[in-house]
Amino acid sequence: MINDFLKKYQEELISDKIQLKEDMDLLETKINEENKFLALLEESNESYFKEFTPRDINAKNNEKAAEIKLILEDLNKEMDIKNQQMKFYDGRLVEINALLTNTAVINRPGVDNTLVNNDTLDNSNNYLKNALSDINNYIVLDPYRAKIELEKIISTL
Repeated sequence: MINDFLKKYQEELISDKIQLKEDMDLLETKINEENKFLALLEESNESYFKEFTPRDINAKNNEKAAEIKLILEDLNKEMDIKNQQMKFYDGRLVEINALLTNTAVINRPGVDNTLVNNDTLDNSNNYLKNALSDINNYIVLDPYRAKIELEKIISTL
């Protein structure tokens, strides 16, 4: 009963972690785009005749660059928050894995190698083949899910 609860909680944490990773990837893309745009604005502001002109060249670009810097600060703060959340999820998953392995070892019935017959070996081989083919399907579309499924198989062995 506790193992079932821990497994469900682990799956929820994993799905939340995957969603957070996707959000972080999107945020990282935004940060990179804003950095490139800021570099482009700053490059256009560099003028060879700036010293000889009485007024401000590219005032709009300077204003836009200031706005972009503020946006970048906000995005970086948001990324820091998401990194802290990721550390939280990682820590919880490590704790849950430790709890599951400890309770699984205690609750797991002993296996006598002399009683294992060919039917159980065939069933376990079929299970492994099916599980690995599922993972093969996940790899391209959802590598995080593939990793999770692979870890689940390894933990059952």
